[in-house]
Amino acid sequence: MMMRQLRRALCSLLPLVLLPMLLSGCWERRELNELAFVLALGIDKAESGFKITMQVVIPSAISSQNGGAAGGGVPVASYSFTAPTIYESLRQFNMTVSRSAYMGHIRVLVIGESLAREGVSPMLDVLKRSREPRMDFYVMVAKGGTAEEALNVLSALDRLPANKLYNALDKSYKVSARTVAVTLDRFIEDLLYQGKNPVLTGVEVKGDPDAGGEKRNTERTNPKTKLRYESVAVFRKDKMLGWLSAEEVAGYNYITDNVIKNTGHVDGDEDGLVVIEALKSKTRRKVKFIEGEPHIYLDIEALCNVEEVTGRDQLDEDKIILDLERKAEKRIVMRMKQSVEQINDRFNVDIFGFGQSIFEANPKAWTRLLEQSGGDYLKSLPVHYKATVIINRIGAIDNSFIDQIKE
Repeated sequence: MMMRQLRRALCSLLPLVLLPMLLSGCWERRELNELAFVLALGIDKAESGFKITMQVVIPSAISSQNGGAAGGGVPVASYSFTAPTIYESLRQFNMTVSRSAYMGHIRVLVIGESLAREGVSPMLDVLKRSREPRMDFYVMVAKGGTAEEALNVLSALDRLPANKLYNALDKSYKVSARTVAVTLDRFIEDLLYQGKNPVLTGVEVKGDPDAGGEKRNTERTNPKTKLRYESVAVFRKDKMLGWLSAEEVAGYNYITDNVIKNTGHVDGDEDGLVVIEALKSKTRRKVKFIEGEPHIYLDIEALCNVEEVTGRDQLDEDKIILDLERKAEKRIVMRMKQSVEQINDRFNVDIFGFGQSIFEANPKAWTRLLEQSGGDYLKSLPVHYKATVIINRIGAIDNSFIDQIKE
């Protein structure tokens, strides 16, 4: 009887003895003063493999206690390493710096154009495989240059160059249809989807790349070196093919429902222009099968305001507003149609995701389309466009005061 009670008591105490083993704390913890926070990562092609550029923040330079908020020294340091593989080059960081590189706060990834044209799949594996970096940072291509050059440019308004690149792209795609904001996870998804080819925004160094890394570049009213988002790169699989024009990018964004705000102009009276800004835009896409063949239908609704009148247009009549709406609708349709035709003619890739829409609507029809046309299905795919523009406001005045200016 006593043995049975003792056994029962031991069985009751055993979980209490084993439970602390599961509460061992942060077995892999690292102190903040042991870490170097990487804010931007650049990858270029090198003769012996890859050249990695890591932009690391200097905490003391941005600390308000040390005067960092008022200026201070250069807030970041850049380290570049070359190795046969990306992981090996990342590990070379510890041969130079006393701290361990921490990738959990990366804001942007910049890819050199030469590497982008050769193929980016080797560099994607290590980033996706690693558990440290998040996949929500923006990816871009260094147009006409290297990622190292782009990451070495200092800016006066944003003390951290990585934040400048992130915030500028995050703002530009929301107020203009001339860029695309693509995160790493979305880029990888577009590489894997059927009937969809990826795109990335390009960043270009304007001026002397060497002067961009000097602190005095931030002390000029007109810096010698600047970074500017320029065009959008088109990919087939993991290899870059070329660059889109600004008009093609705008058409692409309308088709893919990526327009938050956009500004354009239509012709007014007597050679004047009327500037119209789209405040809200929604693109609806449908796939219809006519006699067994897929057709793409695009229907866009845009709510707009009149922002500027350069001529003598009088906007006090409904018929004039209706005429401006029709002109804006034609402009949007023209942008989309030209974008599809020109991109198809130059690159013959489906960055719009038409094939993906067909696959989702009818996988058998998608398979049949590939058997009939292969990768050239865009050349014979019917696309129907429709745009509806509503001008909500014309500003604080309706008629231009240009005619009232006295001689």
